Amino acid sequence: MSPLFRRVVKWARTVHLYLTLFCLGLLLFFGVTGFMLNHEGWFVSSRESVVPCEVPADLLAEPEKHELQIVELLRAKYGVVGSLSTVEDLAAEAESTQPAAHKPLLEISSDEIRGVFKRPGSQVTAVIFREEREVSDHTFKPGQGEITFHTTGANGLLLDLHRGKDTSGPWHLVIDAIAVVYLVVAATGIIMWWSLKGRGKYGLAAVILGIVLSIVLVVVFELVLVRN
Repeated sequence: MSPLFRRVVKWARTVHLYLTLFCLGLLLFFGVTGFMLNHEGWFVSSRESVVPCEVPADLLAEPEKHELQIVELLRAKYGVVGSLSTVEDLAAEAESTQPAAHKPLLEISSDEIRGVFKRPGSQVTAVIFREEREVSDHTFKPGQGEITFHTTGANGLLLDLHRGKDTSGPWHLVIDAIAVVYLVVAATGIIMWWSLKGRGKYGLAAVILGIVLSIVLVVVFELVLVRN
């Protein structure tokens, strides 16, 4: 073993050890939640509740000008949490890569105002009627509506964090970082294996067998059988 390769192996061993220890909690988190995600029905149950709400009539005449006030009222008075996501927001992002001058906070039509608030593990949908409406034998007057709270509990929260659903930018960076950690751990592991005398009797066979088996599983069970 050359002095240069010896230094590389020493570096790889140090990085492999301390990077694994530093990220141990997150590695365990993604390992456990990966299994949970594959069996989501075992772990996640959803709950839903509906509460009435009301918005002052003076905000309904020109709701486009009072979006922020309506949103803040829903948050303060009814405990609505999460980031707003509306049909207009999604359409604007899909049609253009350039930021719009104004993205509507709420989905506003002539007869109702709707807002969907999302965060990991929960979704809140607020509907406020601008005209009198009868829903399920209940008559809503202008300004009245209902808020639907949908939650999947702690396990749903964990699974949404695993897949980055409705999460913040910093958490997306954490997911990217963990992906890099897996690559670095794999690469340094290969370097350490390569440094072994004889490189391990069955090491290369294990690597090849693992790759071949993975390809067979994908081709047979996910392509051939699904297509047929």
